Amino acid sequence: MIPILLPFKQVGDFLIGSPIVQYLSSYQFDVADMNNDDVAPSINYSIPNPSITLFVSDNRIDFIGCYEELLYHGVNLIGISIAHFSVLVGQDYVEEDKLDFEEGKVPQYVYEYPHIGLQVWARGKLGLVISIMVNGDEHYLD
Repeated sequence: MIPILLPFKQVGDFLIGSPIVQYLSSYQFDVADMNNDDVAPSINYSIPNPSITLFVSDNRIDFIGCYEELLYHGVNLIGISIAHFSVLVGQDYVEEDKLDFEEGKVPQYVYEYPHIGLQVWARGKLGLVISIMVNGDEHYLD
């Protein structure tokens, strides 16, 4: 599967809001029950190559995590700088959060790009993108 991003809608074959059951015969998922998680209670369905996790609530894909590859206009968004990312998606982030979590003594930061439905995790302030959470438009409704 090629992980092409269609903002607010899908990554590759996986459509946000669709029932997980439609993918179970086509993919061999590693499944983790994270319903007791305080931040994002869900059942997580993961595949390798490329590394993707489907966060599923009420048997539907709620959002999608991409960890190696996410293609947008032919460019892999994973591994580029936040500045380059902002140029590629045509707008700067609207919110930045420093996390308590560190990787090799380098803090991680989360950047929100609601105009395209993405939450972008970077290693270091304005550093390189290490993962992206793809959300549907309902995620941004208050």
